Amino acid sequence: MDANERFLLQFSTGDSYAVRGGGLLGRHPAADPGTTATHLIRVPDAGRSVSKTHLQFGIDDGEFWILDRHSGNGTVLWAPGESPVRCEPGRRYRAPRGSRVEVGEQFFLLD
Repeated sequence: MDANERFLLQFSTGDSYAVRGGGLLGRHPAADPGTTATHLIRVPDAGRSVSKTHLQFGIDDGEFWILDRHSGNGTVLWAPGESPVRCEPGRRYRAPRGSRVEVGEQFFLLD
């Protein structure tokens, strides 16, 4: 496995995105100066539980990781066979395939 590993993000909204490399997701994600984002994924959320730029993600050594960007409603990682973890803002968490990642009231499944 390498940095070009492909992951599929299947959202509760019905949208799916195949990603290679890093990115940002949220209601209206935007990269800060110095932040590289191959993917900008918009998550529709009428209730506004998802922050504008809620989450950063990437792939290191073939493994997917997530990082909450100090979102208003937080991020919860449900890795297979483990207890859910409320992600500490600014800290990377490895998300194995089969994980469910909750962003506000929305979520995506990682395959």
